[in-house]
Amino acid sequence: MIELIIEKFYRARRRKRLGGAVVVFALIISIVGNAMTFYLFERGIRPELSVGDSFWYSMISITTIGYGDLSATTIGSRIGTILFITILGLTAFTASAGMIINWLIELQNRERSGAGRLYLKNHILIINYPNESRVRNIIDEFTSDSGHENYDITLVTDRLESMPFQRHNLHFLRGSPLETETYSRAAVAEAQKAIILSTGYDDPNSDSIVASAVSVLHRSNPNIIATVECINPRHAVLFEGMDNTSLVFPLQMANNLLVQESQDPGVSLLTQVITSNKLEGTLLSLCLEDLPDHQVSYPELAKNMLDRDVNMVGVVRDGTVHLRFTDLFPLKDDVLVYIASSRLEWKSVEDTLASVTGEVSGGT
Repeated sequence: MIELIIEKFYRARRRKRLGGAVVVFALIISIVGNAMTFYLFERGIRPELSVGDSFWYSMISITTIGYGDLSATTIGSRIGTILFITILGLTAFTASAGMIINWLIELQNRERSGAGRLYLKNHILIINYPNESRVRNIIDEFTSDSGHENYDITLVTDRLESMPFQRHNLHFLRGSPLETETYSRAAVAEAQKAIILSTGYDDPNSDSIVASAVSVLHRSNPNIIATVECINPRHAVLFEGMDNTSLVFPLQMANNLLVQESQDPGVSLLTQVITSNKLEGTLLSLCLEDLPDHQVSYPELAKNMLDRDVNMVGVVRDGTVHLRFTDLFPLKDDVLVYIASSRLEWKSVEDTLASVTGEVSGGT
C-alpha cells in the first residue's frame, strides 16, 4: 500500500500535476497547525501570548532560524512542533527550496538553449546564422557605435542548439525564422530593427528563404525596420512590395570594390574606413524633417557643413540616389548621407539650415 502511494506520488510529481500545490498546501498546514497548537497550549502559562506571536514562532521554526525568544514548554505544544514543524514543515520547506532551485536551473537551461520567451523592448533581431565569425563581426560592428552599444541583441536561428559565445547584451532564441511563434517568443512586437542574414553565400536557396523570413517577420510586426542581405541582385524582385525593408547586396559590393581598387588604388582602404563604426569618420544618414520656409540649395548646405567637419556625400530621395545636387533643394523625408566622426542630430541640421538661410537672405 505504501509503495503504491509512493509510486503514484512520484508519477504525479514527474507529470508536475501536484508538485508546487502540494508543497504550498503542506507549508500552510504546518505553519497554521503549529501556530494554533502553540497558542492553545502555551496560552495557559503565557497570558501575554498573541496569535501573531504564535505565527512568528512557526515561521522562524520552519526556517530553522529560531531566535530563542519563543519556545515550546508544554507537552501539547512540543508534540505540535514535532508533527507540524520537524516532520511536515521542514520537509515541505526543503522541498520548496529544492523546487525553486530546480526552477532557476531549468530557466537558465532554457535561456542557454534558446527555448524560452524573451521580455525585451527596443531590441535588435539578428535572424539566421551563416557562421560564427560573421555573426560576431556584425554584433561587434553594431555595438561599436556609441548610440547602439547598449542595445539588447537577439539572435534567432534554428541551426544552433546553444549559443557558442556570450555577451552581456546578447540573447539567443532557437526557432525557425519562418514561423510566427518564433517571433512571438522573440518579442518582435517590441523590437526596433531586424537584420536578416543570408543562410550562406553558397546556398542557392538563401534569397528565397530570407524573403520568406521577412514576410513572416512583417506579418508579426509590420512596423519593424528590416535590413536584408540579398546574395543575387536579380532576386530583388522577391522583396518588391515589402515596406520598411532595405536590401544589401554584399557580393555585388565586393565585386565592385575589387574592380575599383584595381583601377583606382586607395578606394578599398577609404571604403573600409567610412563603412566601419570602429574607425573615425563613418558613413551616416539623417532623414530630414520639417524645413524652414526659405530654403537653400544642397550645395550651400554642403559648404556650410564642411566647415563643421561634416562631408555631405549624397541625397536619397524616393529611392533615387543623387550625388550631383547642384540644383537640388532639401525636401521633407530626404535622406542625407554624410561622413562624420559622430552622428548628427536633426536639431543641429535644422540650425544649420536656418543659419545658411539667414546668410543667403542677408547677402541678397
